[in-house]
Amino acid sequence: MSLIYNSTSEPRELIGCAKEWLETGRHICLATLINIEGNAPYPVGTQMLIDEQGHFKGQITGGCAEQAIAEQAKQAIQKGESQTHRYGLDSPYFDIKLPCGSGIDVFFDCSVELAKIQQLQLRLDKREPVIHSFANEFERRYLPSPRLVIAGQGAIMVHLAGLANHCGFDVALLAQNTATAELASQSGFQSSLVDEVALHALGKLDTFSAFVSLFHEHDLENPLLAAVLESRAFYIGALGSRRTHQSRLDSLSELGIHARQLDRIHGPVGIDIGAVSPNQIAVSILAELIQTQNAQLAT
Repeated sequence: MSLIYNSTSEPRELIGCAKEWLETGRHICLATLINIEGNAPYPVGTQMLIDEQGHFKGQITGGCAEQAIAEQAKQAIQKGESQTHRYGLDSPYFDIKLPCGSGIDVFFDCSVELAKIQQLQLRLDKREPVIHSFANEFERRYLPSPRLVIAGQGAIMVHLAGLANHCGFDVALLAQNTATAELASQSGFQSSLVDEVALHALGKLDTFSAFVSLFHEHDLENPLLAAVLESRAFYIGALGSRRTHQSRLDSLSELGIHARQLDRIHGPVGIDIGAVSPNQIAVSILAELIQTQNAQLAT
């Protein structure tokens, strides 16, 4: 048995959706941002998935050119030809304006086959990053969906779970007690109680996973933090004041955990925004978590 993850409706990659569309007989095009001149809201490699009716998932320009890209993709699907188009600066589509006068190049791949998409999804399901080549010309690196494990009690857990889900994280909740488990259930989240299975699973978190401790009785969190410090999690955070955090570090040090490992714990957890409510505390935690995630992805 492993942790129970509540899947996000906004996965990091569009591969799962592409697989579903192809399996139901829809023709698709993957539009990939391959070049930027000037500024753009999304980085090179950002994608949209479009079907033959012009329905699409994802964004490339933040709303400026999505409808035009979808229409161009429809035409590419009808012709069965992969192609590249320019939008904004030096583009023949003079009526489409991008922020700050920038220009972008988008590659429309209409040759994506179901077998290849299934293979990519299989690798991602195994928590493996994978590189896909488009028309032997462009490459795109796909990453497994990020995961967040939240352990503890109280309303912050549910608010953080909801925000993280909306931001593309699959979320597992480890409830300290049945009251917290019921609170999670009322908000539509599956959860499980902290047990030996959870401790074992925490030690196996991968580099695309994060952990946040929201305990009020901090002696209860020590076994979990000790377990997750053995993992490769990219982010570990723990709720509490600076005094509480120092006490936490002292306790973990007495368990034989090296100072270098203890430095991985973000405590007090979250960016200091003067948060005064569970919602605001959840925002501050998720902001720090995403900041850490994006910094690591940029290296």
